[in-house]
Amino acid sequence: MRLAMTAILSVFALGGGVAATKPETGPFNGTWMACDNWQGSRICEYKMLAQRGDRVCGVQRYFATNAYYEQRFVGTARENIVNIEKICGDPGSETDSYCSGRAPSNAAKVGWQTTDRKLGLCNGRLSGDVANSHSCAGVSRRSGMPKVKNPGAEGPEPEERAWLAACARGEE
Repeated sequence: MRLAMTAILSVFALGGGVAATKPETGPFNGTWMACDNWQGSRICEYKMLAQRGDRVCGVQRYFATNAYYEQRFVGTARENIVNIEKICGDPGSETDSYCSGRAPSNAAKVGWQTTDRKLGLCNGRLSGDVANSHSCAGVSRRSGMPKVKNPGAEGPEPEERAWLAACARGEE
């Protein structure tokens, strides 16, 4: 009897341990990317997101004014919307504060900056041009970036991927 109880308790303990070590991911988990040609060059923009529960961490790169801009951000998912709460990175239209550890020595602002930007997921595509509504009615099927399985060389550098994994664990 004691052996049977030990075996049963071991199974329950293992089952509980597995559930505790594998956090829930959500629909925002993954990479969205769009590429285009501009003045003879291939230009790719991406957003790579890690979702654990309602917490969403992301790294992004976009192209504007003849340059790439890269940022990190943290937000909260609710249905098909992510409310981005803080952001840092290359100063541009999204932020004016460099990320800690990545700023030049003469940087005026370093660290997280609060923001009210949003990301929306409609028709399997990720868009930064969303309203407060969770409805996808009226959203073009071509709006936003499609999800990709592997961004290849066009995706984030290893340092950004490492930050993303740490952020998803709550260590941003």
